[in-house]
Amino acid sequence: MSSKKLLLNFIGVFIVVIICLLLIQKNVQDRQPQTKDQIDKLKHNEARQESGGMADSEQYENKLLPNSESERKILSVIEEIEKDTRPGFENFDVSDGRFLRLLTEAVDAKRVVEIGASTGTPGLWFTMALKSTDGKLITYESDDNKIKTARENFRKAGVDSLVTIIEGDPNETIKKHKEFIDILFICAEKESYIDYLNKLLPFVRTGGLILARNIDLRGGKIGDYINTVATNPELDTVFYQNGPGFSITIKKRPPAPEYLYQVFEDTDSNTGESSIQVKLMRISESEEPVEVDVPFVTTPYDIVDKMLELADVKKDDLLYDLGCGDGRIVVTAAKRYGCRAIGFDIDPLCVKKSIENVQSNNVENLVEIEKKDIFTLDLSRADVITLFLLPELNVRLIPQLEKLRPGTRIVSHNWDMKGIKPDKVIEQISEEDKIPHKIYLWTAPIQKED
Repeated sequence: MSSKKLLLNFIGVFIVVIICLLLIQKNVQDRQPQTKDQIDKLKHNEARQESGGMADSEQYENKLLPNSESERKILSVIEEIEKDTRPGFENFDVSDGRFLRLLTEAVDAKRVVEIGASTGTPGLWFTMALKSTDGKLITYESDDNKIKTARENFRKAGVDSLVTIIEGDPNETIKKHKEFIDILFICAEKESYIDYLNKLLPFVRTGGLILARNIDLRGGKIGDYINTVATNPELDTVFYQNGPGFSITIKKRPPAPEYLYQVFEDTDSNTGESSIQVKLMRISESEEPVEVDVPFVTTPYDIVDKMLELADVKKDDLLYDLGCGDGRIVVTAAKRYGCRAIGFDIDPLCVKKSIENVQSNNVENLVEIEKKDIFTLDLSRADVITLFLLPELNVRLIPQLEKLRPGTRIVSHNWDMKGIKPDKVIEQISEEDKIPHKIYLWTAPIQKED
């Protein structure tokens, strides 16, 4: 190859390299932030990466398109709040807000409890979903300025009717909370996270969510909270380290008990006649089959509340729950009304669940759980008797109920008592399972139907 050709080849390669370098330089320049918004976005992503999170990617930049005028109104208020740079008001990222909205709508939440209202931004994202689920938001806040700001923002967004603001120190005010919770959101002083969790976890329904913001997995003031939600076998938690950090915890649903019918031949010792009998047995891997009268099915908490309201429970009453299941009726009665209560059940599993429920709610001074056959009990001491059995089992109780003191109230979930006229029957659709439930009330002395 001649030297002339070598020279031409060299010049050609050199020209290609120069062109490539120029293109790379232009591409880099195009990627540099030019406007204030681009520079702010770069700083925002750098801050996210420094905090252990990841930078926003293009797929997260799609804007939320409102599908109604009310949604558009809420979003406009959120945009106004984002421009507020006053000290003491924490900025709440749009992607975090959309995250709250998606979870709330996905679980069809009816009641959200928020600890820490701030400017009201998280609450606005919650209400965007709650308008669709027909739900309510309860928010606890102690700072007067934040309360004033949040209340004004809720008003401007047109969602103030969906929000109840509880003023005062949340450490004290949440002690009065008595309603079930679909989503609990904690975004307040870190050292109190574990206290909020311990006090409100009993009210979170199974399948409900506990969301916490500003989660730093290095521990510190929030270490006890992280350890609890990560190691409690009744909970399942994932940690989402994007931006300030979130933990998402679900209160796991317990496995449903399994039942079978046992058929056997029984011989009458007096007549010698044989007959086919059927027993309902609860089975499990850890113990021998247990004979029960009725399968364990829980009463929704809002129906529990209505039963106790219909029974007109008072602090001085003694309540008997016949077939207490997981103890929710006796625990709720003790916590809400301060009355004494005794739960009876023949199933060891239900007795165990009830005792655990009593202990976790710190009502041992008011509530007892006993493993007994309800058809052998003397019910004369009771002021209120609650039932969720089967119609034929209610009828079996009639001889015992006829001996009750005058004025004793009997309430039954779903099932009547054939031959006995109720004083009142109401029907309510539960917010938990979305189906109608009947509640029957009788007052001693019970009256037989004509």
